[in-house]
Amino acid sequence: MKNFAWTAVVVLLSGGTGMAEDWPQFRGGAALSQAPHAKVPLAWDADKNVAWRTAVPGSGWSQPVVSGDRIFLTTAVAPSGGRPSGMMGGVMSLSTWGMGSAPSEPIQFRVLCLDRANGTVVWSKSVADVKPKFGKHTSNTFATETPCASPEAVYAFFGATGTVVALDRDGNERWRRELGPQPTTNQFGTGSSPLLAQDSQGRPRLFVQLYNDDRATLVCLDAATGADVWSADRDKGTSWATPVMWSNDGVAELITAGQGKVISYDTDTGAERWRFGGIDTSFACSVVADAEGVYFGTSSPGSKAPAYAIARGCQGDLTLPAGATQGGKVLWSKTKCGAGMPSPVVIGDHLYFLDKIAVCLDKRTGEEKYRKRLPGGSTAVGSPLVIGDRIYLVNERGKVVVLQAGPEFKVLAESSVGSGDEIFWATPAVTEDALFIRSTDALYCIR
Repeated sequence: MKNFAWTAVVVLLSGGTGMAEDWPQFRGGAALSQAPHAKVPLAWDADKNVAWRTAVPGSGWSQPVVSGDRIFLTTAVAPSGGRPSGMMGGVMSLSTWGMGSAPSEPIQFRVLCLDRANGTVVWSKSVADVKPKFGKHTSNTFATETPCASPEAVYAFFGATGTVVALDRDGNERWRRELGPQPTTNQFGTGSSPLLAQDSQGRPRLFVQLYNDDRATLVCLDAATGADVWSADRDKGTSWATPVMWSNDGVAELITAGQGKVISYDTDTGAERWRFGGIDTSFACSVVADAEGVYFGTSSPGSKAPAYAIARGCQGDLTLPAGATQGGKVLWSKTKCGAGMPSPVVIGDHLYFLDKIAVCLDKRTGEEKYRKRLPGGSTAVGSPLVIGDRIYLVNERGKVVVLQAGPEFKVLAESSVGSGDEIFWATPAVTEDALFIRSTDALYCIR
């Protein structure tokens, strides 16, 4: 098999996403939701700046990814029903816990390819047609994991079946792996996306996080062939977070957030480099990082919504003693800050957690700069985007709020996308001149 071209894949030590116009994986890969040079509209309406709308069959909360002139996304098509329900408290409502049941009919797991310019469907590939072994929460989908794209291939992972597949840009299968279905806490379903990156020697790797109620294994695959490279186990427990690459004082690390702990691994061997424990819940959101440190927070029913900051240069067990809020490389910790599902973003000196509430903290000290309720009357589930010095956040009703980055709360614009009955839980994508926003029914291009 010929070697892949990797010009648009994450380059770990530079922190780039390859070609500036690409958005090749969840949160842009190493970009971690940042698009500093993109030029997209501040506001829009149904008659202005909506370039196209493409209906998407089935259901999926996977983020659209962009590579060259193509957009890739995944979906799960059921013979009947399957549309996720929102605006009902989501997984935060105790009344909906454990109510998921395995489908009685096969689900068709598809990868779609769209033309970036006009939204036309170029091809649709069914990679599996099976009945999932486990159920999901009514608000989740069977295609919540975001695919990864390179200039020559797209990689999709469906946690419900454990299927990992590599397709070329025309939809032809290159390789596949079956890693087994994932039983999740309270049958919430799966959501951790794969990560496409390079190890320290520049070799292409695909990292797949299998953190579930039976086991918790991080798998590293050769992205060119699908062969095993290494795996790392930890205490079992479901996590919906996506792994993150971080340059820790020049050393490339892979960080995973799971039940009660955040752990960093060597990208070449899977050896543990550091860990931080004592967290009172698991993670649905992912961590964020910059050159100075790594920052994370989470929230779930019954948790204290903790948030933490760890400085660069860390190694070993960083877990704080009981009652301590800082020490060593742990710069600070706080409660009542972490968000449930949207991943945090860091901009300059400030760290932001956003869902119904916007919380801005000094990233070095944890000092709270503001805590404000967001307009729009609903929570946000997808992760925010940082475009230049603005933060774009899409709530579940399709209200897009644009905030000014900085220590003062300032709403710059509010817009809406979609119809009243569409639900928006997917994280949007951004390129140099466009936003791509996914709902239960369609993909929108704002340009």
